[in-house]
Amino acid sequence: MASPASGRFWLYPIACLAIGSELQAHDNSGTGSHDFDLEAHFTADIALADADGDGDLDVFVANGRHWAQPDFVYFNVGNGRMLEARPLGDSKSASYTVLPIDVDNDDDVDAVVVRELLPVQIFHNDGAGNFALFGVVDGTGGAARGGFSFDATGDGNADIIVVNRIGESQFLEADGVGGFKPAVDIPAPGQGATGGDFADLDGDGDLDAVLARRDGNSSLILLNDGKGQFTVASLPESEGDHRKGLLADFDGDKITDIVLSASDGSLSLFRGLGGGGFGPPVRTQVSDVPIMSIAKGDIDRDGDIDIVAGTAADNVFIGNDGAGNFTIVPIQPSERVTYGVRLGDMNGDGSLDLVMANSGSPNSVLLIDPE
Repeated sequence: MASPASGRFWLYPIACLAIGSELQAHDNSGTGSHDFDLEAHFTADIALADADGDGDLDVFVANGRHWAQPDFVYFNVGNGRMLEARPLGDSKSASYTVLPIDVDNDDDVDAVVVRELLPVQIFHNDGAGNFALFGVVDGTGGAARGGFSFDATGDGNADIIVVNRIGESQFLEADGVGGFKPAVDIPAPGQGATGGDFADLDGDGDLDAVLARRDGNSSLILLNDGKGQFTVASLPESEGDHRKGLLADFDGDKITDIVLSASDGSLSLFRGLGGGGFGPPVRTQVSDVPIMSIAKGDIDRDGDIDIVAGTAADNVFIGNDGAGNFTIVPIQPSERVTYGVRLGDMNGDGSLDLVMANSGSPNSVLLIDPE
């Protein structure tokens, strides 16, 4: 079990981040972090993509959770500052995630909004960041807690898995003309799905998925036949209250591993054995409060995959030594509850920056210096 590092990375004021190597935090105005959404919504998640075609990453914000609130797209001016925002749609709703994908194959990023107890919405982009409602997906409208997109059928279109806390999660196959076919339930024992990720788990060349599940249920492995038909199996020794999941080669053996984050503040690493099999969990205590969200990327630029975790208190960087052994560095001593975290280069300096969705508090950006 890893123990917290002795140094701390304070968000206010900016100091230095040490995860394997030293990083500096900054932005072009001399500070390393800023709030970009001063009106505190119940933000459930964020996503990063170039919404207006100017070459930088903009921020899609899903607001509401269990209450009706507006969603937004925040536009980056190129240095990590979001100085313009536009509503995504005309209505308020209980949104849980926005997926920026090219639904209509016109080479710009559209938006798919996954909502609680309301149908999934599809917005088409005109290429300049103006989004118009195209329609909804038939058969959706369950107790959704998010979703993720990938090409499950091998046709070049982005499909979606919607994760439902109550009842079965659902597969949405892209129809290739700007929408999705009616939702198909993914049969599985139990329920409680709130997160997931995709990768080729069994080495057959197509993309599979993992669903993280809560309420004492086992998390699920979904092995794809290459046509969007999934064979579902429980991940051994994964019973618990796992909110989110990540798939990547965390231990450097060229086999995909699984990381699950839990409400008790722990991460569990299931090392891939090949062929869709996984070893027993190796647990790392990250926080003494629930982990609400996780994201992956090479934060310290040492060639392996690190993790950042949003929690109900201090957010943390989780540095990887390349063999799947983690070092914990707290970065945000605050009472903000971070429901969503995303990593992306927000200011064009070549390093991954951190964008945080804070439910009930302003959302924020932390810029990280690559030197």
